[in-house]
Amino acid sequence: MKNKFFENKIICKNCGGKCCKNLPGSNFPDDFDLESGTEKLIHSINSGKYAIDTCIGDPGDNVDKIAYYVRPATKNAIGKIYDDSWGGECVFLTRTGCELEAKNRPSGCTALEPKKDICVVHNNKTKQNSAIQWRKYFDILDSFH
Repeated sequence: MKNKFFENKIICKNCGGKCCKNLPGSNFPDDFDLESGTEKLIHSINSGKYAIDTCIGDPGDNVDKIAYYVRPATKNAIGKIYDDSWGGECVFLTRTGCELEAKNRPSGCTALEPKKDICVVHNNKTKQNSAIQWRKYFDILDSFH
């Protein structure tokens, strides 16, 4: 079940999508309903609009391990299954905002509350926490090699 999402089109319009131009928000396994199967995840990654990214070091108990998580692709890496770029504009950002309905956005995006001067992330929906959640699905992410 997805958490409450935050949206303020006026603040986002005035901001111009600085967060979305820096790096797409992270997806969590719940975004793909993995408890019901892997079809949605596989379709999303094969669409070229989502990518598997890495964190530097496992954010959990083993800092020597690579940690993976899923997020929307950046516009300069559309179609890449693995994209460990250090930034880039989200594939879903348009001139008028996000092309996804708020309820369909990654948890890392819906947990971002726009404020006048800075956006605030709620519910620990960071890429590091996303990577921790993806650990139990590593075999699925590894199968894309």
